[in-house]
Amino acid sequence: MNILLFSLTAVLWALGWAAIKLQVEIAPAGPAVAWRLLIAGAVLQAWLRGTGRHRGFPQRDLPFVAAQGLGLFALNNLLFYEATAFIASGLVAVIVTIVIPLNALGLRAAFGTPVSRAVVAGAAVAAAGLALVFAPEWNTLAAGGAWPGVALAVAGSCVVAGANMAAVRNARARLPTLAVIADGLVIGGVFAAAVSLVRGQALAIPASLPWLAALAFQALAVSILSFFCYFTLQARIGADRAAYVLVVVPVLSLVLSSLIEDYRWSLFAVLGAVLVAAGNAIALLPRRR
Repeated sequence: MNILLFSLTAVLWALGWAAIKLQVEIAPAGPAVAWRLLIAGAVLQAWLRGTGRHRGFPQRDLPFVAAQGLGLFALNNLLFYEATAFIASGLVAVIVTIVIPLNALGLRAAFGTPVSRAVVAGAAVAAAGLALVFAPEWNTLAAGGAWPGVALAVAGSCVVAGANMAAVRNARARLPTLAVIADGLVIGGVFAAAVSLVRGQALAIPASLPWLAALAFQALAVSILSFFCYFTLQARIGADRAAYVLVVVPVLSLVLSSLIEDYRWSLFAVLGAVLVAAGNAIALLPRRR
């Protein structure tokens, strides 16, 4: 079951990146994120409340539900997409992998969870692999104005790691996963819409079939199904090990690019992909008791 959850999350997130790239080529990212979250939230809320599976949360849980929604659905996406305006998306994907050690440190600080040696070793191996996969991207740092993109990507990664701690707390409080996702989507969607309006970006939906198809996929498959898989996986194996999805996604994205964007694999990329796989195998080793 863990392998299935891991694989579904990784594949859907990789496909989701391609869908968002398509949307951003047509219209600004902010409104696309807002509509994706609002539609997904409305669908999930209607189903859960209509079937009596979501009757709200106690007031003490609401700040943590909001933190999870804002961090994992809205603010992180807004930061990452802005980062791609300054640096290549591949480099952003490399930077996002710092969520893995940040999760381990966050679990140690917030919950007293020991940092697994396997996670540390796996992170080192996978980081080396990703450095090889995206080696050509590093030269973008030399371009003028690239550093703001690095800062935005790092900030987005820190937001994800912090929100993951809220997700761990919510899981430990036994809050129903789908209900947490439903409320988080609505909160994140409202936030993304507000940010877009403040920035002067209209929320009008483009009359484009590809954009609408990508929106439907993002709202249903990515925002609902993939996050259900991810949070369920996180509750089963821990936030530190579940975060390795973030290492696999860039590699899968490269595979998709080779199919639909004529990406050409170099020797470095092949060797890097092998190291990423090895890092995952190490990090997912059972904890010693």
